[in-house]
Amino acid sequence: TQSKESSGINAEYGKIKCGTYWAIIKQLSGQEEDELCYSKLEESFESLDTESSRLVFAVSALNVFVQNNFTGPLRPAEFLESISTEDKAATKRMSTVNNAMYPLVKCTKLFEMCQNYFSSRGSLSLTEQLFRLRCLFIHQMLMDDLSTDLFEKAEQVITIIEEHKEFLDLPKDVRCKILVEFGFVYLYFQQISKSRRYMDIAKKLIGFDFNLTGALGKRTKYQEKFLPQLRVETIIEENIADSAPLENEPQTIELNDDTLLDRISFEDKNIKNSVTNLTAPFLIHIASLKLKDYVLEEMLREEVIAFLEGIIEGRTFSYCIATHAYCLRSRLEKNSIRRLSRCMEQLEEVVLGFDCKKDCARTGSLFQSGLPPMWKQQKLLAEMYTSIGSHKSALDMYEKLELKEEQINALIGAGRYEAAEKLTRSLITEGETPKLYCILGDTTQDITHYERAWELSGETSARAMKSLGYHYFNIKEPRRALNCMLKSLDCNYLQGGLWFTAGCTALSVPDLETAVKCFQSSLQIDDESSQAWSNLGACYEKMGDIHKAFNCYKEAARYSYNEWRVWDNFLCAAAQVKDFNNVIFAYRHIINTGQKYSNKSILNCLVSAVRDNMTSVNGEPGTKFYDRVLDLFKFASSKVTTSFDLWKAYAVMHLDVKGKENVGKGIEYLIKAYHSASLHIEKSLEDFLKCTECSKVLHGYIMAESKESYTYAQHLQSLKSILQILITKGHRLLESMVDSEAEVTETIREYLGKAKVHLEEVEEAQLFV
Repeated sequence: TQSKESSGINAEYGKIKCGTYWAIIKQLSGQEEDELCYSKLEESFESLDTESSRLVFAVSALNVFVQNNFTGPLRPAEFLESISTEDKAATKRMSTVNNAMYPLVKCTKLFEMCQNYFSSRGSLSLTEQLFRLRCLFIHQMLMDDLSTDLFEKAEQVITIIEEHKEFLDLPKDVRCKILVEFGFVYLYFQQISKSRRYMDIAKKLIGFDFNLTGALGKRTKYQEKFLPQLRVETIIEENIADSAPLENEPQTIELNDDTLLDRISFEDKNIKNSVTNLTAPFLIHIASLKLKDYVLEEMLREEVIAFLEGIIEGRTFSYCIATHAYCLRSRLEKNSIRRLSRCMEQLEEVVLGFDCKKDCARTGSLFQSGLPPMWKQQKLLAEMYTSIGSHKSALDMYEKLELKEEQINALIGAGRYEAAEKLTRSLITEGETPKLYCILGDTTQDITHYERAWELSGETSARAMKSLGYHYFNIKEPRRALNCMLKSLDCNYLQGGLWFTAGCTALSVPDLETAVKCFQSSLQIDDESSQAWSNLGACYEKMGDIHKAFNCYKEAARYSYNEWRVWDNFLCAAAQVKDFNNVIFAYRHIINTGQKYSNKSILNCLVSAVRDNMTSVNGEPGTKFYDRVLDLFKFASSKVTTSFDLWKAYAVMHLDVKGKENVGKGIEYLIKAYHSASLHIEKSLEDFLKCTECSKVLHGYIMAESKESYTYAQHLQSLKSILQILITKGHRLLESMVDSEAEVTETIREYLGKAKVHLEEVEEAQLFV
């Protein structure tokens, strides 16, 4: 950031080549490399006479740490090549009993020096506050689990930066990058709503937007016709030049498939990649958010691929952005047989590139990319090995990386349960930790290990209670499961998924007040969670507050536009609050999603609203909706042609609404209603009763019809046919229900008797036509 202080620093050290951070440290320390050690570095750092020199030293040390743990190239002095006693001690100091730092972090002592510098000073400049935030963010990325302490400190620093007097004076592109950084910090802490908020502010600042648009193109080598393909198009209103230097990316591995093209070949050769170094982080953020879903629909998968390909095809971005794009694309494509080989080779290229033989700048956009540490990138490669059945390669990699939990899970995945348990117990003998007992509990499904982890942690292990809660949840003991989940959340509230699960568990107990609190907490984390809004609505509905339920279902429908079940909840709630506008809109929308949808209570609600002139929630008279309801029924009956309830409601609209009677159409729709239910009369008592009811109404209207009407004879014949079929199939139904209750069979006989009387009346009427 170009604050007054940092501009002076840049002037003083502007000649130092970008990326040679170790050279900066050596220059400032005044020591020869073979003489350097942590103690001398600390002495040199303390002896620097200006704050600007100390800041440059700390920033350079932080970048050396980032190079050795996130991006490469690995360029330490000899004393940094292995994990020293000082590093191990620093790692232990920055760990807690329930949340350990990754054991193979390099240069941890160097990172601790930076963190101590930025956290110990009283009044910090804008630049120093930003690097303090980065230290907190890096610290969190090195930990096993999310830390509430680090989150609260990071949030406090973000507030300070936002309120800093120099922040608004920064150039727009610099402010945008800082806001994007905030977005990725919140995303890592699973605070999705706050993450989106800062990304939206950054987009608005530079006038950024994107469109997922279509263009004709080919995907395969043998494709003859150009077909619509999805691509991303970015727009920036502000003419902002991106001053970020280009960094060497990992080499892009081509697909080299005998059928698929390496990339989409568009018919329009003038189509250019509009993604820039300034806009690429927004696409990475969107892709990361969408990939948080456990199951991606095919269309959503195509969207994410379009975002990532927009970044990858540019090949002019930062190392961190490009590498993260490769990692995310590999996660998406690992289940594709034709793309799996490319995924593996690309990840291997990323991993091998850590130890680059030439000096190069790679850390520039780390905090605007969300790039995970090196071992997590290597872990993704091990997961690829597992997906192709190469368990030995995966196990070897996990062992090399000292990822014990992943190693144990890989053994379980390979069916080697005894080996997994043996390894876990051997690790426990080396040193008991709550995490290891939780892993042993996962391996053996013995809950006493979770209880031991809880005891060992001094009743502070969120994981132990979470695992115990899921155990009780799976064996259908919701009350005990809920108690454990709430204890886990008391220990660590940064568990968005657990808030939702606890809410579902409370709903099944039922403990509606607790369920409401859990879903509200879940929505504070991600206010676009359709499932959380739906379940919160269900809670309010069970509590009798239908208006709050309606508002919740409305929010759920906003974020699940094509999920008809969500819209069904919204539709039913709208009917209860008499919001007839939304009832009509939602019913039409559900059918537009492709569902053969019919809801008897909703159809009756709309008919009653118009017929009885009910006042809507907005004070509108029910008769005002007559034309819209008719239009809805017309549209619905064209899509759902065999719904008895729909045809019956459509008929009632023409028969019972005062001043709008059209008996001819009403009879026509009643006949269609009868045919919709008449296919299985002889097997279904329900269908028989529907058809009987229909025939009664038809008999009343047809027999009352004017004999001069040109449709009278036709209607008599239709009614005769209906009654004949009803009587024939009704007798079959009666024969099949000889063992049923006497009341049921007596009802069938009574209806059949009436049908015969009606048939005789119809036949008599036909004699005079």
